[in-house]
Amino acid sequence: MSSTRIFLVILFVLTLNSCSKDDPTRQADYSYLDESFKQNFVFNEGSYWIYQDQSMNMDSVVLAHCDSGFTSNCPKNACDLNQYVSLTYENVTQGTVFNHYLIFNSIKYNGGGEWGQDGQPIFLVNQEEGYFFNGLLVGEQIDNLLILNEVFYNVQKMSVQADFQYQSEFEYDTDFYFSETVGIVRIVIHDTINGTQTWNLKRRHLEE
Repeated sequence: MSSTRIFLVILFVLTLNSCSKDDPTRQADYSYLDESFKQNFVFNEGSYWIYQDQSMNMDSVVLAHCDSGFTSNCPKNACDLNQYVSLTYENVTQGTVFNHYLIFNSIKYNGGGEWGQDGQPIFLVNQEEGYFFNGLLVGEQIDNLLILNEVFYNVQKMSVQADFQYQSEFEYDTDFYFSETVGIVRIVIHDTINGTQTWNLKRRHLEE
């Protein structure tokens, strides 16, 4: 093989290697959840919340498992890898299991999927009142809210509109009231058959 031909082959190989290293589509970028968001709404296993409705019925929820990691939403890591936290809850009263899936600075009910695409949003971070996304309407920000003789601060109302859900999880329009570092302090279910049900947080235990 002539020296000129050898030089061309070497040059071709070096060019391939250079493109492989510099091609931005092959470099994964990591997208992290907002730190204050995680501090406010990620709890430790064993934490529990007990709710009471207007008829004095009780409903108990326990955080059974917490999992976190990064999604891989494109072949060969060509797109961002998004951090997620999945909180698996057991409703002791009803004998059901559900999750709160934190991703893209939102909380999804029964979320997950290969790209974090599943789940009905129930909370959005840093959106103005009236913002609407995938069946979730951002409500008012409440400085303090009195519930069963306890005052909760920095309460954010979020409303799922059943007819517009991204993933059908709620039979009726449902309002969620989130308090920072506490979680959901009130749930209002607008049952069009049996009447509105309001569940207020009566007692809680948050594992350290």
